[in-house]
Amino acid sequence: MTSEDLLTARAAKQTAARPANLTSDSVAEWVGELGFATAAELGDGAIEALEGALAERRVIELWLWPGVLRYCPDELLGYVYVCVGDRIPREDYKRQVREKQLSWLAAEVYEQLLAAGAARTPSELREKLGVERTSPMSIERALGELAKTLKVVRLGRRGGEPRWQALVTAFPHLARVVDTVSLVEAAAALISRYLDAMVCESEESLAAFFAPLFARSRVRAALNGLEAAHEAETASLDGRQAWRLREAASD
Repeated sequence: MTSEDLLTARAAKQTAARPANLTSDSVAEWVGELGFATAAELGDGAIEALEGALAERRVIELWLWPGVLRYCPDELLGYVYVCVGDRIPREDYKRQVREKQLSWLAAEVYEQLLAAGAARTPSELREKLGVERTSPMSIERALGELAKTLKVVRLGRRGGEPRWQALVTAFPHLARVVDTVSLVEAAAALISRYLDAMVCESEESLAAFFAPLFARSRVRAALNGLEAAHEAETASLDGRQAWRLREAASD
């Protein structure tokens, strides 16, 4: 396969996946097929439906990639959390503040969201923390800091403002996922979904894409596992080794 062939195959796959009617349900399914889509890939016409899918918790907005927001279906969140989430989310943030990995304001915002147990807007959080000691921009920065470490999740908007909730209260099942899924298993699940969307990809490109989630050694271990399970196989891309999912055997 050449790079030109690959681009053609990807474009055809993405075109076929685009729903005719953009609803929260269809956009949630579409995001699942695209594999970590961006808002630009979905297009302006999908934004309203995307916000609905976020509010319904069927699509998750990920702030893990520098400079770009990506969206994944809710069924992948557990695997993402295994890769980068806090193991003891109600306690780990305190250590991170002490080690200066998290700002004091981000910690206070997080504590407010944990205590609330429900989604809150930046204005509501600022009111709780004190409008005289905080600014709208500082609250937004703190929420962004928390989102980049997968502590909070945005659940659509209310009155034009984003609604934020602590991830562990929005998705309480995540604590069990950490105990039952290994990092290699999580990496394999995410790589498999990505390969399905991208048709074919080199190990180097996979490692670069997933660098915010796990190390290159995990990519290699995950690919070995997928190959051993006959779920993925090597392919030639411009004369170099790449990976693709195996086609299901026909009856």
